[in-house]
Amino acid sequence: MKIRANRSRRAWTFVEMLVAISLCAVFMGAATLVFGSITANSKRLSSLVEVTIGEAAKENFYGQSGDTVRVYQAPNYGKASFALLFREHLREDFEAATIVHCLPRSLANTVRPEFLRYEAGDVGSTRPAPRLDTPEAFRRFLLTVESDAAAIYDTEIRNLPSPERPNTTLYLLAPSEDSGSLRVLAVYEIDFVPVSSPVGTYASARRYKNGTLTHYYDIFYESGPGALPIPSFVAFETSSRGAVAEGTSTDRFKIADWSPFYFVWLPDPAINPHKTPNTPPVAAASSPRSAYEHLGPRSSLSLVAPIFPNL
Repeated sequence: MKIRANRSRRAWTFVEMLVAISLCAVFMGAATLVFGSITANSKRLSSLVEVTIGEAAKENFYGQSGDTVRVYQAPNYGKASFALLFREHLREDFEAATIVHCLPRSLANTVRPEFLRYEAGDVGSTRPAPRLDTPEAFRRFLLTVESDAAAIYDTEIRNLPSPERPNTTLYLLAPSEDSGSLRVLAVYEIDFVPVSSPVGTYASARRYKNGTLTHYYDIFYESGPGALPIPSFVAFETSSRGAVAEGTSTDRFKIADWSPFYFVWLPDPAINPHKTPNTPPVAAASSPRSAYEHLGPRSSLSLVAPIFPNL
């Protein structure tokens, strides 16, 4: 028993140490080769380019002077990892919000408040409370409390944004200690900026808190025959609204069982939609899928946003 105990506590022999060091060297060498291969291939697959987005856009997006930005071309898998983190942050904000709404636009957004005035919540107020259960209802409410909103959100929105309004703002509202105000948890923005040199589209997704930029990622899509991943959202209504027939173009979106919601798509740095072939539609015109089936090969960064996440 003493002999066995002594053997179990003895140190490694020189041969054992040599074998262990050799195995470590092999593993480290293989890891170095793999890392080098990934680094070399990423440089060959994607390059950094300088694009002109204009002074107004750069100031509006990032609060910086100048009119150019340096950005990676798609596909770029390093940027794709940032986009995944951005999507997770958006998902976490959805869970913390009480109301979520998406609005389409063509102009840059400047409406990024900390609070929205809610007069119906004032003590003793006789104003009827706005429903805020559709994007159009929220748009009209926003126009009454933010003077700059009318020029930006200048067209009605029901379910499907117009192709002439390719950019999107997401407003996430949260409870406020002041019953006469709605707190803006965060404002997310998605913008597609046409670029002439090199020819293509600059895509940017950003998050603002109290008007301050907190998170963003961007990517450049080199020009090609394929379409952009728009619309960035589609709004679905509750099935109970189907009791009123309004035509196929609207009724097809009345499918939500318990709460209205949005489908949201973010720009995907791993895919260049301009290089993705356009495919003929498959879904029937009476199906809501006909409005967004073309987005499948153009962006893998999709998520569902309930209009009332806490219900």
